[in-house]
Amino acid sequence: MNFQNRINYQGNLERLLIKVCEDYKLDQYRSHKVIVQGYEDFNLILTTNNGKFFVKIYGAFRDEKECRRYIEVIKTALNAGVSHPNFYKSNQGYLYKIELDGKIDRLSVFEFVNGKTFFELKLKPTKEDAEFLIRQTAIINNIQLKPNFVYDSWAIVNFLKEYNEKKEVLNEKRKQLVVSALRDFKRVDLSKLPHAFIHGDLIKPNLMKDNMEKIFIIDFAVANYQPRIIELAVLFNDVFFDKDNVINTKKYYDLILKEYQKYLSLTDYELKSLPILIRAGHAMHLLRANYEKVINKNISQENDYFLQLGEIGLTQTQSFLI
Repeated sequence: MNFQNRINYQGNLERLLIKVCEDYKLDQYRSHKVIVQGYEDFNLILTTNNGKFFVKIYGAFRDEKECRRYIEVIKTALNAGVSHPNFYKSNQGYLYKIELDGKIDRLSVFEFVNGKTFFELKLKPTKEDAEFLIRQTAIINNIQLKPNFVYDSWAIVNFLKEYNEKKEVLNEKRKQLVVSALRDFKRVDLSKLPHAFIHGDLIKPNLMKDNMEKIFIIDFAVANYQPRIIELAVLFNDVFFDKDNVINTKKYYDLILKEYQKYLSLTDYELKSLPILIRAGHAMHLLRANYEKVINKNISQENDYFLQLGEIGLTQTQSFLI
């Protein structure tokens, strides 16, 4: 219930899920388990007599247009060969709308992945994992799609705006770290960077590995048409960042740049801008997670993880990026 309060979800889950089982023809409802990661949507595992299913209840702030945008993005990604769990269809289609006690909820049901996220597993990618993830990243960035823009308060491109709005809650030490990254970020002309369709949030909580070692990419909620190099910067902010070993971080950096360019060539300006954007990404983790903790009283393990990651990242990357 604490998680439901944090994301402002107050619906009666059991009643809702019984109706979902009926309309999706998933057999009889047995139980459900809330997934306590994430900041916006409400995700859970539904168990029926016919097995397990993943249910995403879209945040109340998402209107029907935005939910349909999300579904179109997932359908396009699946068709392009992105490793994402498949949709289930109800009598309403892929977007399911239900009204209970005067409250409207919108949701989708997906294939259940029998595994855990990289975040839950505390997993450092192997070379094989890295090669697969970069191949998938290139597939995503090669998708010819320009969806309606959605604002992401964690996105690197919004660094200056978010800093101006949230800097007052940083202590002096953290403010100095963030400002050092901001000074360099202001020198990057984002309009000069090649743009493409990007996932925008390739972090450990959004990567899953099942019990057969297959990797899935999930949560395209903030996918946008943005500078392509942002995708790699986000990967380097978490998935390919080793907070305990700067040498490993450097190895990841070299490996990923080499691997990605097997599929898509990076421009000189992208290569020049990438280190600055990586540091901007660490600064955004520090800035946003700090705000979540101080203002929104978010004491989740996930938020503390990104708070620590941002602080360490800004310190560690100075040794080889700048």
